[in-house]
Amino acid sequence: MAEKRNVLGFPLLFLLISVSFLHLFLCPFTKVEESFNLQATHDILYHVSDFDKYDHHEFPGVVPRTFIGPLFLSTLCSPAVFLSSLLDAPKFYTQLMVRASMGLCVVCALWHMQKEVRRQFGSTVAGLFCLICASQFHLMFYSTRTLPNVFALPIVLVAFTSWMAQRYGRFISLSALVIIVFRSELCIFLGLMLLISLLSRKLGLLELFYYAVPAGVLSLVLLDSLLPSKPPPSSGTSTLRCPEPWAAHCSLSPSASLTGVQGCFCYPHLCNYQKSWMYKLGSAVVVGHLLTNALYSSICLHVSHHNYPGGQGMLELHRLLPSTADVFVHVDTYAAETGVSRFLELNRNWRYDKREDLSPTHPEIKMYSHLLMKANVTKIRLLQDTHQPLAFIEGYSNIGLNILHFPPVSVRLERKTVLMERSLKQQKDNIKQD
Repeated sequence: MAEKRNVLGFPLLFLLISVSFLHLFLCPFTKVEESFNLQATHDILYHVSDFDKYDHHEFPGVVPRTFIGPLFLSTLCSPAVFLSSLLDAPKFYTQLMVRASMGLCVVCALWHMQKEVRRQFGSTVAGLFCLICASQFHLMFYSTRTLPNVFALPIVLVAFTSWMAQRYGRFISLSALVIIVFRSELCIFLGLMLLISLLSRKLGLLELFYYAVPAGVLSLVLLDSLLPSKPPPSSGTSTLRCPEPWAAHCSLSPSASLTGVQGCFCYPHLCNYQKSWMYKLGSAVVVGHLLTNALYSSICLHVSHHNYPGGQGMLELHRLLPSTADVFVHVDTYAAETGVSRFLELNRNWRYDKREDLSPTHPEIKMYSHLLMKANVTKIRLLQDTHQPLAFIEGYSNIGLNILHFPPVSVRLERKTVLMERSLKQQKDNIKQD
């Protein structure tokens, strides 16, 4: 019986991994709220102990961030990265490996929770749990992204599973770790779970302090010790280039937990759909919910695919120019916020610059052979004496709806970023000045 359950479970595990990786490959770039952890992972992998080259020194920002997540992630994927370096693979593949490792951590935590759901509620609820998780856009989309919430998510899922199994020592230890190191506001969510256990007398005060005190101390020691040299003022943290949007602060953990509740709610309708028309109606709602989720996720994924014009522009630059060309490219803030990362600096002989004090009328703009910037008509005109458009990259503008066409929903694109190339006249002027 156990063997049969395991055989039936593998397709669900494969489904979770496949959907997570599908989101990764269709949206391989990252945005600004992910930048610190992604750049830190890059620096740990490629600069190791040469802390002066770390990206956070150049872009110190204001939001505190710990290095522990990137350190764990870089350690996890370092064997694959070492192998890719031996094969001289582009660094962009390393970015995919880093994000894939993050996704596997989330999927493994979800699968661990699924096992406990299966033990307590049966295989039908566990199967529904996996199907609902796989069909949810935000859970799968963010599962491979290097956000603080996503680093916290696997730990919270394992902690939640431990709470379900009444393994309070592990629950308290993991809760202390994730609250102190990653997301302090999780004390509300996990604290309520702890309060339920205390009020139901499943956990005593002495047992609570027995686990909580050493777990808190060890988490604080871990936070203060795993640091690069010259850390920013905030203890145990570095900083992000700019604040995260409000949507990034919505924890994914309750979403995954509520999925189990949804699975329990759906269970009686599917198991008893033959008994009455009410159960049949409920079963239709359950199936319709899953299909609606999948349809919504497909539309959102298609839209998101066109939402990274900066990253697309960086790859286009490397595609259009020969690797032997003498390139000095400037990446403006908009391009850096919409997909450009250190992993996209593919040519070791090229020079890349992301300084933020450069305007189209700045005298030093002439020294750049190429510019990757927002497709702003005014700025392009100001640069017409020094640079000319090489290529425009389109990105998401809005969604069009036409019921007379199939599919009725379409994504409308517009020019978002532009690759500018130094004009021949400017090149000659630079040569004369030299």
